[in-house]
Amino acid sequence: MSRKGIVYTVFALVLALVVGTGMMALGEAGTYGGTLRCALASEPGTLDMQMTTGVAASIPARHILEGLFAFDATYTPQPMLAESWELSKDGTVATFHLRHGVLFQNGQEMTSADVLASLDRWGKYGLTSKALWSHVVKLSAPDAYTVVMQLDQPFAPMTTYLANIYGGPSIYPKAVVDKAGNQPIAPKDLIGTGPYKFVEWKSGDYMLLERFDNYVPVSTPASGFAGDKVAYFDKLQFFFVADNNARLVGIKSGTYDYVVNIPSDLYSTIKDNKSIIPILTNHPPIYPIMLINNKTGLLATNYTLKQAILAALDMTPIMQAGYGDKMFWRLDGSYFASGIRWYTKTGTQLYNQNDPTKAKQLMKEAGYNGEPINMIVAQDMTAQYNQALVVKYQLEQVGFKVDLQVYDKATFFARRNDVKNPQWQLAFSFYSTTPDPSLVLMLNPNYAGWWNSPKIQTLRNELNQITDFKARYAKWEEIMTLWYQQIPAIKFGDAYQLHLMRSDILGGYGTEARPPMVSPYFWNSWK
Repeated sequence: MSRKGIVYTVFALVLALVVGTGMMALGEAGTYGGTLRCALASEPGTLDMQMTTGVAASIPARHILEGLFAFDATYTPQPMLAESWELSKDGTVATFHLRHGVLFQNGQEMTSADVLASLDRWGKYGLTSKALWSHVVKLSAPDAYTVVMQLDQPFAPMTTYLANIYGGPSIYPKAVVDKAGNQPIAPKDLIGTGPYKFVEWKSGDYMLLERFDNYVPVSTPASGFAGDKVAYFDKLQFFFVADNNARLVGIKSGTYDYVVNIPSDLYSTIKDNKSIIPILTNHPPIYPIMLINNKTGLLATNYTLKQAILAALDMTPIMQAGYGDKMFWRLDGSYFASGIRWYTKTGTQLYNQNDPTKAKQLMKEAGYNGEPINMIVAQDMTAQYNQALVVKYQLEQVGFKVDLQVYDKATFFARRNDVKNPQWQLAFSFYSTTPDPSLVLMLNPNYAGWWNSPKIQTLRNELNQITDFKARYAKWEEIMTLWYQQIPAIKFGDAYQLHLMRSDILGGYGTEARPPMVSPYFWNSWK
């Protein structure tokens, strides 16, 4: 079988498995039973999605938790726990009508009291709530199945925020929310309305979910994360397998049904294996990015010194180091990749300069005197670690003193997210495409990097108030112009992750008619 024939171009990025729309739409019934075994590249810190933006956490959590809205296959928010909703003419009062008879996994019916408590907690402590919640004047429940949100001004991406699982407003029972407060919900207390329920978490080994037999699906057709969900598998088991070769050997042997993030240089070992489907996630891709500490330290507001770093970088060897063969990456300075409606070339004339002379001149203008630049990276994020080595070399070639600090993934994220005492200037990671620019994490002033200059505050607020797409796109171009002026982060390019699936997993996955989403889910799929 040719490489073209077995490598699917799919609408996904980090962890692309979705068999959600499945063969049921074609009139073919699924088969109940068995266990789906998925090997993750890392272990989540928590499954409380109000408190984390972690991709690894979102994969099992999507099966347990639901929100008022969910993204369909086009990343359009659709009602999920909400049956319907309406917005007042002035755009300041949103009324959500809840579905009747929806059950939590403890058997309790979901009512407006649970939704109010969950939204209130998210508004106070959620990682992605602040942009919306800063405009919430009042939240009320006229009856057991109605929730009213009153705003001080229109907020254009409101339903996008409510559909977002990453740091987003998952709905829990009120008792669970009251007990947790501002602390992550313990796994044993993790109760949602999804098609699978939490059973066990063996640290360092695996997490086990099992079918929630009393799940109450929405009546609309399955599409992406939205619509009807059928739990065909009895159980879902997520293994934590950091070693790349171990994940590869596991799927070859049939130990795992799906594995994530296989290094691109291992593609040749499976490209002719008919029992395995390689999946290249290139539309949209992921974005390897170097965050900059905009809050404290040497680079915080020294925009000239940031410009010197940007001028010094040659993106081609950086992307080669991270992702190998050119089939797995492309150069692109726009935050959103080509083909996405938010794509723009605005500001990108400063991308991939590879100009050591300019970099040295800017370093002089910025008053740089050989102070160490602290760079942090996780060694078990292979692509990012390899990119950090090249960036270190390139910066040292123009005269920067670089202190590269290498950690395991858990320690890296703990240090990167330490807002009280951040001891780094540059941090390496990668990001997925969001459905709306307002959800770009670097625009969140509370996200690591903490970009919150007066100008971005203004542009961010204006972006969220505008409802017309053309006007919002123009505002996004203004933000990209400022991005390349103040440099809150540096994007290296677009990268395509390689994931592997056993060919006996059915449900229509990987076809153009039923494209995968931003992360995998296993309802509406079977063996």
